[in-house]
Order: sequence, then C-alpha cells, then structure tokens
Amino acid sequence: LASKIGELVSSFRLALQVLASLARFTLAARYFSDNTPHFSFLSASSDAMISAMFTLPCDGVVSVLLQVAHDLRVELTFVVVFGFLWVAGRHVEAAFVRKSRRNMFKQVPAGMNTSAAKYCWQAAPCFSKDRTDSPQAPPRSRPDVRDGLVMQTAELPRVPATSMPVAKIDPSLLCDPTRLVPEVLHLCRTQVQRALEIYRTAMLVGLSLRHMPQADCRNLFMELVTSAIRAGKTDEALRLLHDLREQGPGVTVALLASSTKLCTSKQLYHECLAIYDYVSSDSSLRIGDKSIWSCLLFCAVETGLLQRCHFFFEKLKASGAPSLKDYGNMIRCASMTNDCELALALVQELRELGASIDTVVYNTVLAACVAADRVEEARILLGEMEAVGGVTDVITYNLLAKGYAKAGHINRCFQLFDQMLGQNIKPSQVTYGILLDCCINMNEVNKAAEVFDRMTNEGCEMNTVLYTILIKGFARAGQVDQAMHVYEQMRTGRSVPPDLITFSILIKANCDDRRLEAALQLLEAMLEFKLKPDEVVFNNLLGGCVKESRAELARKIYKDMVTAGIRPSNATFSILIQLFAKCKLLDEAVDMLQREPAAQGVSPGPQVFSQLVLCCLRERQGRRAVEVYKLLLEHSSPISAATHSSILGMCVKLNMLDTGAEILGLAAEANGSVDACDAQHLLEAAQRKRKTQCVDACIIAMGRWGIASIIAGH
Repeated sequence: LASKIGELVSSFRLALQVLASLARFTLAARYFSDNTPHFSFLSASSDAMISAMFTLPCDGVVSVLLQVAHDLRVELTFVVVFGFLWVAGRHVEAAFVRKSRRNMFKQVPAGMNTSAAKYCWQAAPCFSKDRTDSPQAPPRSRPDVRDGLVMQTAELPRVPATSMPVAKIDPSLLCDPTRLVPEVLHLCRTQVQRALEIYRTAMLVGLSLRHMPQADCRNLFMELVTSAIRAGKTDEALRLLHDLREQGPGVTVALLASSTKLCTSKQLYHECLAIYDYVSSDSSLRIGDKSIWSCLLFCAVETGLLQRCHFFFEKLKASGAPSLKDYGNMIRCASMTNDCELALALVQELRELGASIDTVVYNTVLAACVAADRVEEARILLGEMEAVGGVTDVITYNLLAKGYAKAGHINRCFQLFDQMLGQNIKPSQVTYGILLDCCINMNEVNKAAEVFDRMTNEGCEMNTVLYTILIKGFARAGQVDQAMHVYEQMRTGRSVPPDLITFSILIKANCDDRRLEAALQLLEAMLEFKLKPDEVVFNNLLGGCVKESRAELARKIYKDMVTAGIRPSNATFSILIQLFAKCKLLDEAVDMLQREPAAQGVSPGPQVFSQLVLCCLRERQGRRAVEVYKLLLEHSSPISAATHSSILGMCVKLNMLDTGAEILGLAAEANGSVDACDAQHLLEAAQRKRKTQCVDACIIAMGRWGIASIIAGH
C-alpha cells in the first residue's frame, strides 16, 4: 500500500511541476505586457522572455500556483480520491486471493496430496466436500467475482480455461449429482468439450442417471444436448439422447422441442431429422407440440425428403392449426414435386381459414402449375389473384409467360405482356428474355427484332443474355449479317461484354456460312475479352475448315487446341477424319487415329473407327479399310451388329466383295455380332459375281455363327 501511495505522490508531484512551468510562462507574459508598453508580447525576443522567467520573484510563483490549485480543486480532489481507492482495492484483492488459497490447501480431498491440491487450484475444478448449506457456512447473496475468480455454491472457484485431466478428479465427487450438475451446467456455457468429458468420465466411474433427481437429470441433459448442438456436435447429442433413454428416465418432449428448434436455426436439417427418427422410435413418447412438427416439415423441405412432408403436415394439423409459413412450406413441397392439385387444394384451405395469402405463396402455386404443364389452371389462378388485388407482380406474369412459351403459344405470350402493362407492372429483363426466346424457338425472327427494338426504345437495361438470345435467333434463321450487326451493337453501342456462349454461336454461324476468316477474327476477339475457348469453339472452327477443305489450317487449329490444354473428344477426331477424307489424306487420317487418342488420353469410340472404314471404302481402298477394321477390333470388342451392317452394306454396294468377305471372317474370329441378313446379302452378291473364294470365305464365317444351314439352299 505504501508503494502504491508513493507512486501516486510521485505522479502528483510531476503534475505540479508541469503546472509550475505553465505558471512561469504566464508570469513572463504578464511581465512583458506591464513593463514594455511599446512592444507587444508576441514581438518580444525569446532571450528576454527566458531571462524574465528566471528573474521573477518567488512570491509571485507561489501565488500563481495557489491560484491554479484553487481553480482545479474539484479535479485534483477526484484524482486523489480515485487513486487512493484504486490502490486500496488492489491491496484488498491480493489479500483475499491469498486467504482463499490457504483455505483450499487445508481442504484436500482424500487421496490427494498438497501439490495436487495446488494444481487443482491453478488449472482444474475443485470439488469440495464442505457445502455452503452447512450450518457453519455464512449465506451468500450472490457469487463473488474478482478478475475471473467465481466462488460457486460449493465455496470453490469455477473452472478456468485450462484444466487438468478429468481422470485426476475424485470419482466420488463425479458421482455426486449435487456437485456434478452445477459444474457441468457452468461449463456448458463456455467449455462444451470439457463438460462432455466430465460427463463421460462420470458415467464410466458409476454415475447412475436413474437414481439422480429427475429435475437435475433434465437440467443436465437439456444443457448438454443443446450445447452440443450449438457446437455442431450432433453425433454427441445423439449419444446423449441414447444415454438418457437407455439409462435414464427417457427423452422428454421439451428436450426434443429444444433440439429440433436449435437444429433448424443452425440449418442442421439432416441432423434434426436424425434426432427425431431416434427419439420417435420410443413408442411411449407422445409428441403434441406443433412447433416440433413445424420444424420437421421445414427440414424435410430443405433436405428434399419430400415424401416425409405429408406425414409431418398431418401431424402438425392434428396438433393445432398450421401457420401461414407451414402452408407455405407444404406448397413448396407441392411445387417441387409438380403436384398442381395439392398446391391448389392448399390455397383453397387457406382461403377457407380466412388467411391472408401473400404474393410468394401465390407465385409458388403458379410455378407448380406451370411445371406440371397445367397452364390453364395457372391462368385461372392469375385471374383470381388479379381479383384480390395487390398480390401480382412481374414474377407472376413471367411464370405464366414461361408456361405459354414452353407450350409454343406465342400469341398468348404477347397477350399476357399487354395484360401486365394494363396492371401498371413494368416488364423486367426476364420478361423480355422470355418473349425473345419464344420468338426464336418459333422461328419468328422479325417479332424477336420488334421486341428487341421495343426494349431499347423503352430504355430497358440490356444484358448479355438478351443479346445472345437475339443473336441465336438470327444465326438459326441463317441471317449471319444481322447476327454480326447485333454483336457489333452489343460490343460498341451498349458496352455489354459478350460471353463464351455468344462467341460460340457466332463462330458456328460464320463457319456454317463459309466465313472462316470472320470466325477466326471472332476467336481473336474472344481472347481479347480474356475468355478461354472450349472444345465446342475449336470443333466449330475445324468444321469450318472441312467446308473449305483447309487441311493446313485445321492442323494449326488442332495444335492450338492441344496447346491450350483442351482435351479433344471423339467429335473432334470425327471432324478431322471428315477433313482428311475430303482432302484425300486417308494415310494421315489413319496415322492420326493411331497416335492422337492415346497421346491425349482419350478412348476412341467404335463410331470413329467405323467412320474411317467407310471413308476408306468410299475411296475404294480395301486394304486400308481392313487395317482400320483391325484397329477397331483392338479398341472395342465385340463390335455391334449395326456397325457390321453399315460396313458390309457398303462393301456390297461398292462391289468390294473380297474386302467384305475378309471383314466378315475377322468378325467371326473375334466372335463379333453380325446379322444373318447382312451375311446372306454378301454371300448372294458373291454368288452373283461368281467369286468362289468370297463364297467359301462367307460360308466358313457364317458356319462359326451356326447360320450355314440357312444358306445351304441357295
């Protein structure tokens, strides 16, 4: 205490020194103002000021200090009193802590030495056998709190953040509910894992839940279960419920209600249903709380377990009147299952109950009707909504417009658009997008252009999707110039950036129209927008090379594709085969098919090989066709009858009977699937051409399939 007072006196002395310096400065100012009338204070030299400050009489300084102290008497009194109280409080606190430690060391539990007791004071819960309710213990009105030190009802400190292992706690104390329950309840607020460890250890050393007072048992498990759920330990919560049901008095409805509500608020929907499934397996439990069924209904909708919603909703109705939110969740279930009848029936129930149905519920029912292709029911519901008034919005009309667009009723879409304008509802981007998409799908490009012009005239904010829909319409109609015009308007006039789909549509349209150079320029623009082309873009460019027989350019595009890290597909190889066949480069096609799929980690499909076989046959290169067929056998076996039908049919058509007979023999050796009619047609063609070797080869091959007897009469 003396040291603290000394520090305070030193601080006060320093403050007086500062005040003295200020006083000297003030006296110097007064001196110059009184003795130098021809010069102001600000014009005096610094040397004169300093000399004057040190030549002031001592009585003047003292008088100034006394005047300053008098002016600050209230502030100085507050500082002195506050400092004294602070020093005294710290001294009393230190004495209180030392006394408490001495008392704890005197009350060492049986089997614990003094050093263990000291460790318990510093880092662990100390369960004392001296209760506060003993006659000698003085009553306390509230717990004593000093810097984190809390004396519980057992006159012991609460558990600090760091604790000793639970195994060192006296087992007799763990089995005493009067000491265990308050400690665990406190730990559940800050140290859930520690509370669970103490509870588990108590169960291992013989804590009996059945002999515990029911009130204590309910409080204990209410805190443990809810704390475990708050901490995200739902598996631990299920184990606690198992202990309560198997070794205790059983799970109560109140505990189930708290668990389901807490899981729902924490968005633990699957876990909430799991807790209910376990608790409901107890046939003696009667759940009459409708809040439980309401939470379960919501969890079932959120998890997509829609088949459970009907059961929960029936239980909810049996427990009380469902709320508007409950009906909304059930309508969501009906919408997700496209159950239009159920959604309309629920709306009718709400009307009979006199409930105020909001726009969200109505729109959900409309979505269910549209998804179920019940557009007329949706139209009737829209009329009812307009009659009610104030429950329709732009989403309402967009939903019904989607239904009409899906059904191909373009005129009704525009009628609905005019009806929406009559309700003073402003169309959105989605509205115009639905109209554009409907026009494009119905090949009404002119109407789509009218809608687009109307959007621009009304100042509707344009986006990439709307531009892309219009570009797709012009590209589908073969109006490539119009599509490019919209693209330029999109890029320069409105400053709307095109996306990957926009470029893909434009590149394909230009390639189909034999505008390969324009397509390549679009690819460069695409790279300028920092967009990475995908396989579809490169395949479209390769397709453009096929139309113009640009083999060298195709090789460069394919190389760029591989360099960009885009893996080619069977469609890519098929396009390259078309190109090489058109350019009479079958050797390169065969080499590509032997090398590239393995190099790029792609498994070539049988249709790629059969395509190359047919190309070789068309060029009347039988030896090469047989070579490619052998590759086909290596990569895919057995080969389907449809593949053999196309190959053998081409051989018969082109009178390449020797090649057909050889392929038929290879198919028989590989146990492939060949239709008897195709083999018979090949045999008959060989007989007509009087090719004895082909006939013999066909009969031998057909004999392996057991169909030689069918041909014996021919």
